[in-house]
Amino acid sequence: MKPVLVFDMNETLLDTSALDPEFAGIFGQAHGSELRKKWFKLVLELCLTATITGEYRSFDDLTDDALQRLATQQGREASAADRAALKEAQGKIPAYPDVAPGLTRLKEAGFTLATLTKSTAKAAERLIDFAGVRQQLDAVLSADAVERFKPARETYEYAAKDLGVKPGDILLVAAHAWDIAGAMAAGCEAAFIARPEKVLSPSGPEPKYQAADLTTLAERVCANLT
Repeated sequence: MKPVLVFDMNETLLDTSALDPEFAGIFGQAHGSELRKKWFKLVLELCLTATITGEYRSFDDLTDDALQRLATQQGREASAADRAALKEAQGKIPAYPDVAPGLTRLKEAGFTLATLTKSTAKAAERLIDFAGVRQQLDAVLSADAVERFKPARETYEYAAKDLGVKPGDILLVAAHAWDIAGAMAAGCEAAFIARPEKVLSPSGPEPKYQAADLTTLAERVCANLT
């Protein structure tokens, strides 16, 4: 049986460096890259806290909270206009250049393809439409459905149930070591995409595949079936 490929979205399929100009504008700096990275780390921290404590809040709420925390760290406040501007920009994040051809290669080879994201279902659909890859995907799944963020086991089990397969039939594709570890702990196979500055944990589980980009991964997955 062919595995069902389930993709993380933010930083795996979508290039969040597109938000750098927004952070530069909000904080009045020449470059926004480091601020965007600090913001996303705060977002992940908030997601992890929400999952461990059981006090779930939507990804939209947590990204807004993270911006306000970042502003406080920078000795200022995030105005309503700042928060609105970032929210609008978050709906217009492009895919990496390798994503469309990689997904197309897998789709043409007969694989079922889906995404599994922390973003709300509505935001995820908007992002995938903006990235221009909705037609390659069979499903766009959100952690909102179970109110548990990855890497919680329940999130991967939800994806398997929704797609009508067992966790072991899923190949989770992500650029985050924590996502790889969570998927494998839930019984899924995993593949790591080495996006900029992303590395696997040296003591963590080793995924079935590792690749520099999605087109390379697609060829390896397809070749493994022959």
